[in-house]
Amino acid sequence: MRYRGDLSRQIDEALTSTDLTTVDLTANKPGRGAHALTALVSSRANARLRATAVHRGCTVTMVANSAIQRWLGGKNE
Repeated sequence: MRYRGDLSRQIDEALTSTDLTTVDLTANKPGRGAHALTALVSSRANARLRATAVHRGCTVTMVANSAIQRWLGGKNE
């Protein structure tokens, strides 16, 4: 049951409903000083996230953070 709570579902929704190829990438702190979060997402979200990171030449974390930020911004509009 680990990593299967509401937050994981919301992260999964953010990763699958956001256009990862066009989302503006947000800078994140490099290295071990960056804050981390572990969440289990669907195979579909994971595959999209990893493929997009390779395609865009950036980290998985950068794409994920950008998608989540975009998704959360849309919830407030």
